[in-house]
Amino acid sequence: MSAIPPLGLAAHPGAQCGGRHHAIRYDPRVVQFVVGLVVGASLVLLVMIVVAPSRRVRAEHRLPPDVEAKLLLREDPEQPTIPPPPSADHPRQYSAEDLAALQRLGQTRKREK
Repeated sequence: MSAIPPLGLAAHPGAQCGGRHHAIRYDPRVVQFVVGLVVGASLVLLVMIVVAPSRRVRAEHRLPPDVEAKLLLREDPEQPTIPPPPSADHPRQYSAEDLAALQRLGQTRKREK
């Protein structure tokens, strides 16, 4: 007999060896090691999934601003841009009298405060 305890699966001391009733006892150190190995490998894989594409994306050249705008607006960047029709609601040009009236209105509000 060895003084070193067995690792891994071990038969229960009271188990029959006839093959009918075997109780398997897990060594907690082995289970802890396997769980730690699985968790560690999962974390490494997660970091690789997150970091690897970001480096590749940062290495790409920037898109021209007009192409980027079309993609953000879900438009085809290959199609020419058609400007919108001119609006019929053009702001009218204020006359000197209108501007003077606006200025007086602003001055009266300042005095009221």
